[in-house]
Amino acid sequence: MELPVWHFVGIGSGLIIGIVSVLHVFVAQFAVGGGIYLVWMERKAYRDGAPEILQWLERHTHFFLLLTMVFGGLSGVGIWFTMSVVNPGATSMLIHNFVFFWAAEWGLFLLEVVSLLAYYYTYPWSRSGRMSPETHMRIGIVYACSGFLSLVLINGIITFMLTPGQGLATGNVWLGFFNPTYWPSVVVRLGICLILAGMFALFTAPRIASAEARHIAVRVSGLWIILPFFLLLGGSVWYFMALPPDRQEAVLSRTSDIHPFLITYGWMLPVVFLAGVVAFVRAERLRKPLSIVILCSGLLLVGSFEWVRETARRPWVAEGYMYSNGMSVTQDARAKAGGIASVSGWVRTLDAVESGSLKLEAPLADGLSKGSMLFALQCNVCHGLGGPRIDIIPRVRRLTRYGLEAQLQGQGTRLGYMPPFAGNLADRQALADYLERMGAQRQTIPSPEAQ
Repeated sequence: MELPVWHFVGIGSGLIIGIVSVLHVFVAQFAVGGGIYLVWMERKAYRDGAPEILQWLERHTHFFLLLTMVFGGLSGVGIWFTMSVVNPGATSMLIHNFVFFWAAEWGLFLLEVVSLLAYYYTYPWSRSGRMSPETHMRIGIVYACSGFLSLVLINGIITFMLTPGQGLATGNVWLGFFNPTYWPSVVVRLGICLILAGMFALFTAPRIASAEARHIAVRVSGLWIILPFFLLLGGSVWYFMALPPDRQEAVLSRTSDIHPFLITYGWMLPVVFLAGVVAFVRAERLRKPLSIVILCSGLLLVGSFEWVRETARRPWVAEGYMYSNGMSVTQDARAKAGGIASVSGWVRTLDAVESGSLKLEAPLADGLSKGSMLFALQCNVCHGLGGPRIDIIPRVRRLTRYGLEAQLQGQGTRLGYMPPFAGNLADRQALADYLERMGAQRQTIPSPEAQ
């Protein structure tokens, strides 16, 4: 089934996915690490006889529940929505190849919701003696385990997109799931999860009334940043070494869409470590503004890592099977032989309308042309028409008409990081016409200063 593609002109559809995904992953990984932190800290509080810590943990669990279940759940739905409308082909491929893994993950998510609600609402029972602390912590362990298992399942699907290994060649879903970067990615993500647990604890710990209890909570949370940092550092090196040579080259390329984020990740590693050291050594000086800065460093760490990982797999969604624009290798070959209309019903319909063989009751939308449709189908996922992310307009202005056609023809060969253009000569000329027109139109729009 051929699905429509959402072409968000102003900001770029790919950037929408990136923003929603990074925010969701940031909270989702806190949900995994935070579950482990809550149970571990509760056990420590009972062992040390620290009722003030237990009172804070109950409040922290309430904050944890609202953030992870409400925002995390809604942003998770947001990822599915944006993926489905921007790149429906890739979404369909991932669902069909890993349908039972998704089903298992959704079952685990349901278990997370139920166990976390039970954990929070039985906290007063545990502190009042109506429920034994051991029983309460067992509920927390159920949540922590289900959250970690969700991470384990999602990790296999995400890493398959970057390094499918022998999964595609053999058709064995397990070889695709346990691919070359599966275990390094588990280590990296577990390290990030534990670090985020410490960071978010630092966000709520300054509100503890008792100075002694606050000091303990901040120091312990600082350790939860310091110790997992070495897990993250070692996992990052392992992850890079597990990549095939062409993917390593992509990570180290100095293109504007990946190099700044790689540099950001490199800077955020020591910043995050120093944040943990400051919290541990200067626990009594931690205030809410500093904890917010620490959280922002965590967001930059997660965002830069995810951006580098996503960009490194260009020009593929899954190497050897589907390109990043949602066009499969088979569809690409058909489009080169018979034109883009041979694989796109939308283009066939437009051709029929323009030739007069099909009559519509309503006129075509303003600006709709074969070139604009080709842009939406093949360029839209990465490039924007204006906006902050890989804006195609300045790139178009640098090229002559012949340069535009040469650029399109060179995709996938001379420009190996871009998917090959799927279409024949007439299709290529139609897209070049559209890009040339867009470049000229945007150039003639007066700037606000001129107005």
